[in-house]
Amino acid sequence: MKRRALLIGNSNGLAGVKLDIANYAKFLSSDHGGQWFESEIIIRMNPSKKFLQETIQSIKNESPDFAFVVFSGHGAYEKSTILEINKDEEFINEMDLIGIAKRQILIFDCCRNVIIKESVELRKAGGTLSLYGSTTNTRLLYETRIMQAIEQQNRLYACSIGESSLDTEKGGLYTQNLIGSAKPQSISLYKLVGDAQDEASTKTTNMAWVNHLHRQHPTATLTKCLSSQQLIFSINPNYNILQNIR
Repeated sequence: MKRRALLIGNSNGLAGVKLDIANYAKFLSSDHGGQWFESEIIIRMNPSKKFLQETIQSIKNESPDFAFVVFSGHGAYEKSTILEINKDEEFINEMDLIGIAKRQILIFDCCRNVIIKESVELRKAGGTLSLYGSTTNTRLLYETRIMQAIEQQNRLYACSIGESSLDTEKGGLYTQNLIGSAKPQSISLYKLVGDAQDEASTKTTNMAWVNHLHRQHPTATLTKCLSSQQLIFSINPNYNILQNIR
């Protein structure tokens, strides 16, 4: 029997996705998972849309007898499940993964919130969100983007279970890094909460160990929705909307 497993992950702002993919690969390789060979398991983490489409077509060309397909990451729903596959907000549809083999299991570990068009006209421009219309201020832009997000309860932790959080003469190490990560890049209007957490987590872990020989690994519980539906952590007041509209 010819078998193929395709494990797709979008770890942008979701640290647990890499673990999901690794756990699926480990499960498939185990006795109770079917003793899959490593050569039968294809992993695509944060792939470009073109590369992923080429991978899917390549597997189809092999005409496998059975396919085990997983997606873990950001998603939404509009007539069918939409899968955001990388930080550039490229998408595929769940239908793109159907029919890889005649016998197939598909697993989607992502959100399926229905996409609702906003009353305020928002448009993606150059990888960011821009507000059209009359002159706006930072407060209005911030509130508009917050209300665009779906309802969610994001939990950010300064350390993992069983660890302690460092306090320094400058304040909490994690808090310093989280606030420090709040400034979006000059080309971005917003910093998503998951991106801020990722940046703060890496810095906190490295600084805690290098400077204090202390183990501290910040973690979070985040909603696996589309980037455009996620809550933002901060806004860039110096972002020039008109110059970034294309």
